[in-house]
Amino acid sequence: MEGAHEKLLHLTFEEAEGSESSENAKTSSLQSSKFILWFQIFIFTFFALAGQAAGILLGRVYYEQGGQSRWIATLAQTAGFPILLPFIFYPSTKNHREENELSIHKPCLLIRVSVYIFLGLFQVANSMLYTVGVQYLPASTYSLISGSQLAFNALTSFLLNGQKITPIILNSVVLLSFSSSAIIFQNETGVSGEISQKSLLIGFAATTFGSLGYALQFSLTELVFQKVFKNGSLNVVMKMSFFIGLFVTIASLTGLFASGNWRNLEKEMGEYRTGKSSYIINLVCTAISWQLYAVGSIGLVFKASSLFSNVIINLGSSVAPIFAMVFLKDRMTGLKVFALLLGLWGYVSYIYQHYLDDIEAKAGEVKSSTEDDDF
Repeated sequence: MEGAHEKLLHLTFEEAEGSESSENAKTSSLQSSKFILWFQIFIFTFFALAGQAAGILLGRVYYEQGGQSRWIATLAQTAGFPILLPFIFYPSTKNHREENELSIHKPCLLIRVSVYIFLGLFQVANSMLYTVGVQYLPASTYSLISGSQLAFNALTSFLLNGQKITPIILNSVVLLSFSSSAIIFQNETGVSGEISQKSLLIGFAATTFGSLGYALQFSLTELVFQKVFKNGSLNVVMKMSFFIGLFVTIASLTGLFASGNWRNLEKEMGEYRTGKSSYIINLVCTAISWQLYAVGSIGLVFKASSLFSNVIINLGSSVAPIFAMVFLKDRMTGLKVFALLLGLWGYVSYIYQHYLDDIEAKAGEVKSSTEDDDF
């Protein structure tokens, strides 16, 4: 009887030890997956910020060195999509069971193509609206209105994606919106007086609808990941970036040839101050930079949320002057420093909210685990 009792105690100890080992393995796996998630978010953030900064700087160099075609500049922003081909056709590392689960939830070809075309055409329409806004409005007014994109995105994310709007997130949205539109405090001379009331109304309406359109595009992209591409992978991000870039490029090429602007291309290359080779290199690097930005922004929507992606983009607008100061010898004014600090403050506020959400999630897991043990 005593031996049986000792054996029972031994078995109980082994079960407890096995349960503890299983719990530790589960915790370790959870921490590992969270680390991988935040590492991927960091990579996508780097792509978005670096691509945005390089694209803006190269665009400025294009115009400063004699480039004049808006269609060419627009085309360069999306023509880099072919660099994603190797990533699209790279063989998957998922096991057989995961591949079967993905194939079950994989939408049909018609639905996928429809999504790509819709989002691509939506982006073309938004880009055109912003182009009209730039043409008709002073820089400060345009910047102020386009800075409202983040606020619009907070609203569309709340309505379409179930985004929780806490006081900290609201604080982040306000700070980043002010940061991206801080240029309004700069003095402009001899600009507003040359613009008619009709032009101002057209520019205001176009920029406002463009801001709302881009906000809606980010939320619709997140909705697509939630409802259409369920259990998707990073390959889905690459495919979406590739096909949206393809359709936007086709639309830009159509505009280039329809406007007759292509006839001036050879002349523009010949008059480019640093030579034809420099002209081509600039456009190629611009295309690659904006493609990195596209992958980063869509990747952040996939791994985090549309609002998170928009937060990073608005932060990039504040960080860009630093790169301009380093590479283009721009003067770093007090206004730019103020905008940068506001942007960083807003970004830290948003990350702090994610930190609080993570603590709350961990507390919920511990509580659930304790209740299971008590049961």
